[in-house]
Parts: sequence; structure tokens; C-alpha cells
Amino acid sequence: MQSNNPILTRVETFSDVSQPMTVQGAIQKSILLTVIAAVVGLSLFIYSFMTLNISLAYAAAIVGAVGGLILGLIATFKPNTARTLAIPYALFEGAFLGGISVIFQLKYPGVPLQALLATFVTTLVMFGLYKFQIIRATEKFKAVVMSAGIAIAIVFVLQFVMSMMFSSSIPYLFESNWLGIGFAVFVAIIASLNLILDFDLIETAAAQRAPKAFEWLCGIALLATLVWMYYSFLRLLSLLRGDD
Repeated sequence: MQSNNPILTRVETFSDVSQPMTVQGAIQKSILLTVIAAVVGLSLFIYSFMTLNISLAYAAAIVGAVGGLILGLIATFKPNTARTLAIPYALFEGAFLGGISVIFQLKYPGVPLQALLATFVTTLVMFGLYKFQIIRATEKFKAVVMSAGIAIAIVFVLQFVMSMMFSSSIPYLFESNWLGIGFAVFVAIIASLNLILDFDLIETAAAQRAPKAFEWLCGIALLATLVWMYYSFLRLLSLLRGDD
């Protein structure tokens, strides 16, 4: 069955399909990339927090976010580069995770651990909902989740531009009020639902006999969602503290 997933539409850009990908292979690549990002993030967190090197934390968060975004986009639009870019992507994501965790830990003690637990539990729940087909990755579901994700990305880009150029913020949406918390909940939900898209991507790509190298792209996609979920929970929990 054909899928309208924008990543799957680029399967044909691979030239070698003699060895198709497998679900198990994609899971192994996803675990490897997640472990790399976690080790880098934890190492950076411990060092920066113990030495109170806030400058390093901010630099790691910014470089990690920008570097990860660039490599992720390249891998998405040029899937044949995924094998080469996967591990550097995980390193960038690890730097972002470590840096942003230090920043939140200093301002909201305990929130990074809570966000990590929330990410872990939500991942298990989403996997169960997908595995038992309680939530199905229908074409309508994919369209709604991807459209919501694009809308959220536009809002965050606008917020970034306003904060950098005008030292201002979108009114109420990024503050600790009912609207800001509601938006943060919405973002966390959409981020979590993207796991369903990732699970479907892996199974559909394997069913369509995508090339072996496509496993790395699946790993990148899943890691990107996990990082987004973690950051979404960080924001939500910090806003619930009422001191944004």
C-alpha cells in the first residue's frame, strides 16, 4: 500500500534495493542513535551542571538545535545521506539535550527528570496504542498530525524571530497562564502523536522493501520525535511551575 508520508515518497532516491530494510534493523538503528544522544547529553549535563558552566550549556543547546535541524532536513530531502549523517545528527541532538537540560534544571530544579520520565512513559503508551491498533495511522490521521506539526513549527519560528529581533514574545502563548499552558499541552500531544507516524514509517517502509540504508532515516525520525517530546514536556512542566 502506498503512503503519502513525505519521507516515504523519497524511497526511490536510493539506487541499491538489493538488500531491503527490516523493522528489526530500523529499531536497532533507532536504539543506537538514541543511546548516543543520551550518553552525550548526560555527559554534557553532568559536566556543565557540576562546573556551573552556563555558557557551555547555552552554546551546546544552540549549536545542537541548529546542527540537528540542518542535518535532519538534509537527511529528509536526501535520504541517501542518512547513513552518513545519522551519528553526527545524534551527537548534535545529544548536545541540545544536555545543554537545554542544564538550563531548565537551574531554573526549575527537578523538571528535566520529570520530563524524561514523562517521555519514557508516553513512548511506551504510544507504542501500546499503536501495537494494539487503538490508534491507527490512517491517511487522515497523518495529515492532521503533520499539519499541526507544521503550524507549531511556524509559531516557534515566529517566536524566535520576535525574541531575537525585537526582544519580545507572542502575547500570552509562551507565558504561564491558561493559554500558554493549553498551548504547551497541545504541543506535547502533537509531539507524542508523531511517534505513531514514526512507527508507521518503519513498518510501511519495511513492507515496501525500502533499501537497508533507509533504516538510518527511520532512526533519525524517531530520535527527532523523542527529542521534541522531551523538550515539549520540559516547557509544559516549567509553565506549570508558574515561573516562566
